[in-house]
Amino acid sequence: MRRTVVIPVILHTLVAVAALLWLLWYFIPTGNVFNGLTTLLILLLAGWYVFKNCRREQPVSDTTVSTADLPLSDTQGPVVLVCGDRLDALFQGSSLRKTAQGWWLRVDDVSRITDVVRSIQMQFPRQAGQLSMMYRCLPDYHQDEAVLRSTLKTLRQQSKQIKSLMGFTLPVLLSVEFSGPETPWIIVRGDKPIVCPVNDSPQAFIDWQQADDNIVALPAINQAFSFIRNTLTDELEKPDRLMPPEHAFSVAMRLGAVSPETQSVWSAWLYSRTCLLFSRESAQPLHTGLFPDAVLPLLAPFASTLQGGQRTRRLVVLIWLCVLTALGMSALNNRDLIRHVSANLQRWNAIPMNHYRPKAESLAALKQDALLLERWQRQGEPLRYSLGYYPGQRLWLALQQAIDTWTPPPAPELKPVPKIVRLDSMSLFDSGKSALKDGSTKILVNALVGIKARPGWLIVVSGHTDNTGSVRLNQTLSLQRAEAVRNWMRDTGDVPESCFAVQGYGDSRPIASNDTPDGRARNRRVEISLVPQADACRLPGTKPASQEKRDVSTQEMEK
Repeated sequence: MRRTVVIPVILHTLVAVAALLWLLWYFIPTGNVFNGLTTLLILLLAGWYVFKNCRREQPVSDTTVSTADLPLSDTQGPVVLVCGDRLDALFQGSSLRKTAQGWWLRVDDVSRITDVVRSIQMQFPRQAGQLSMMYRCLPDYHQDEAVLRSTLKTLRQQSKQIKSLMGFTLPVLLSVEFSGPETPWIIVRGDKPIVCPVNDSPQAFIDWQQADDNIVALPAINQAFSFIRNTLTDELEKPDRLMPPEHAFSVAMRLGAVSPETQSVWSAWLYSRTCLLFSRESAQPLHTGLFPDAVLPLLAPFASTLQGGQRTRRLVVLIWLCVLTALGMSALNNRDLIRHVSANLQRWNAIPMNHYRPKAESLAALKQDALLLERWQRQGEPLRYSLGYYPGQRLWLALQQAIDTWTPPPAPELKPVPKIVRLDSMSLFDSGKSALKDGSTKILVNALVGIKARPGWLIVVSGHTDNTGSVRLNQTLSLQRAEAVRNWMRDTGDVPESCFAVQGYGDSRPIASNDTPDGRARNRRVEISLVPQADACRLPGTKPASQEKRDVSTQEMEK
């Protein structure tokens, strides 16, 4: 095989292997062992394919036509492969006839057409789309109809093999010449015959038969058409389980071009139906218009150079299949990701809040999923998810909302815990402000009667807002309002600052829905609570934290 053929084979194989490995390693969710074994199998098959194609030798020397010396690389028109009867007289010692509208290439043996097409495809792959076949039939030289039909059956076999080789069917022409009154070429394409006189413009058959004495030839012409229809096209279009029917692209027919044999299928056909009999002495062979050149313009729209050949078309189809499969696998991978996260969320919601151990296990699974999605947000999601609708952002938000609802179990030694005092922010502050209103002192005094500084207890002041406005501004405003309440308690009660812890949560911990005005009003609050903490708020001369806890417990029980 030539170098110009070996290099494309290797390049096409490399691209195909790359497409398959890209699909295997990035989209198909299988283990590394399976992927490794499949990769090895793909490489072995690719090597075998390259070796087989590089070792293939075409039987060019065995064919009657050597295509190595044909100037087909710059051919633009149709290239007709001619086979059939008496080709020596047709080509007159040559194997190629070039015209302004196309080429006629001689192929003597019908059974070798596939070899010639394969040779042309290997040496001139772009010109393979310009090929067509023509079978020349001279019924006057056939004494047995069965032999003639077997030749047509061989033509059908060759057409089937060519379709398997190239991926499409070549147009098949029938050129039939009968003995009889001399007529020009009659070209039949579809159901309208056209007469093509030599050195004259084509005309409709109905117009031609009315001119001069042409009507005399009508009986022989009608029988010739009947013979073609009932013998030649009947054999080509016969239904067969092994071979598909072959419909002739066009039929070229003329009379008076051959010297008849004494006994032939044509003479027997004509005599049995019309009692006409043409003698050898009355028939004069024609030496002009040997080829039906009028069919070349009909073939021109169907003859075009191929872009890349059959191997490239197969590669393009393989790449498209890999891309479509990758899109489908990406959608399936995203679906599996959604199902996995949804299952963990359903398990979380199904476990009661007071079942702390299974709730903690479910929380660990949620945090693991959230960390994975967060890493993909920073580094980019894997390729196996990127071709479909990747739902990572929505899943991450759902996981975070579930994680934020987790309340750790209280420690036994911290019970009982005083109730949280909630103050309406709008009663203490103006909208968007962090300075206490005038007259808010009475509200603070009435609400904070039970909040006193005690050793071992930390006064936690936390500010909250609704979701109106930006997250950063809400965070800052909630912290400033908590600090304002802390400062008032510190200055009014002369409490050391070490007894306080100030927190600003913004809108991250709502106690009601922010979709209604009432819910937003409940979320705008300042919460004050006592949290046990060892050695917190130790004042000179105060009791230890354990004694203070017992005092608080006693007071709660009395209440």
